[in-house]
Amino acid sequence: MTPQVEIESLRNRLFEAEELCRALSNGEVDAVVVGQNDHNKRVLLMSGAYARYRQIVEDMDQGAVTLTSTGEILFANSAFAKVLGRPLRDLFRAPLSLYFAPEHGERLEALLAGREGHAIVRIAHGEHSARLSLVSTSDDFKTVLVTKLGREEAEEAEETLDAIRRGAVDAFVMDGERVVLLENAHAPYRALVERMHDGAVTVDERGEIVYANEGFLALVGSPLAHVLGERLAHLVAVSCESALKNLLEARDISHADLLLGRQNGDTVAVQVTMTRLDGHKLLLFRDTSLQKRHQAADERNRRFLGMLAHEFRNILGPIGNSTQFLKQQDLAPESLKAVEIIERQTSRLLALVEDLRRINPKE
Repeated sequence: MTPQVEIESLRNRLFEAEELCRALSNGEVDAVVVGQNDHNKRVLLMSGAYARYRQIVEDMDQGAVTLTSTGEILFANSAFAKVLGRPLRDLFRAPLSLYFAPEHGERLEALLAGREGHAIVRIAHGEHSARLSLVSTSDDFKTVLVTKLGREEAEEAEETLDAIRRGAVDAFVMDGERVVLLENAHAPYRALVERMHDGAVTVDERGEIVYANEGFLALVGSPLAHVLGERLAHLVAVSCESALKNLLEARDISHADLLLGRQNGDTVAVQVTMTRLDGHKLLLFRDTSLQKRHQAADERNRRFLGMLAHEFRNILGPIGNSTQFLKQQDLAPESLKAVEIIERQTSRLLALVEDLRRINPKE
């Protein structure tokens, strides 16, 4: 090889190396192929490829956990740690079974083995239970969605989540023209986001929707085809356009209360959390109308119980005064014994009434 040819070859290799460094620095590379030979070659994904979905999973209210094939915790979001009532740092590399009641070990084993799609298990050292749903599995990893249940919810737990579509491919619509496919490597995060209760949306810098999960589609009552590429502002009530604009222009994580317009003309009240990530904005939508109805019902119940407590006190007061008067009389032993029983039972009723009054101290 002549010096000129060798110099030219080195120049080309240097140019390729500089182009690769530039692409890596600009975030244009999602993955690289590594390995010394064809037998050992594998695809190494860059961390940015997971960033959008990971951020949504971190912000969601349902617990999410990724396990090894032997059931050890590799990843857990903050909501999962909250469900267990333990610090997040203590969970990593610990067996998942450690945090659930031993008597439900067979249910957990069946879930992780893939024989069951979901399981209702009691949290260790607690009264609450949780619904565990297996949303992604492979030879090496398993991803589980965890929802804390109250006692009644545990008894009447809903059916398992629909099986995750195998091999389904989603897409982002970019700039109204370009379609960016999501690789199978994103499946665990994508499955979690698709099945979460809250609505999740990604918008570009122009406010156009490039991704929406099933929860958001249910909120607006529209199919995915009518939502992708649409400006988010067009799905918000006119009175909330200013609040949405401020939310999207915020530099840090921000919150707002908005009204989403449904396809049938109704509106639904939502709490929205916005996070900036990689040139896009991630928004989580929570339906607050149901929560407000529950709060109103709880308030009515508290007032009713307070009113009952007030009425009971009015009734028990004269009874207590009458027993005191009778005890001062010259009564036969049997009659005195009966009056003392009335006095004791009246005192017990008054104690119960005081408990009712504490529910609604205003009454």
